[in-house]
Amino acid sequence: MKFERPEPLDSDMLTCFTCGHELGTLGSVKEKLLANMARMQTQKRKH
Repeated sequence: MKFERPEPLDSDMLTCFTCGHELGTLGSVKEKLLANMARMQTQKRKH
């Protein structure tokens, strides 16, 4: 990913490097990633 500044803010928009599609803000992508990681951890414990 390419960011406008050396240390991106949570309000910065993320775009796909390949096609240019907007993925959302850095903050929203972080939230989704953390939620998915937590879900994977709980599923891993059940198996």
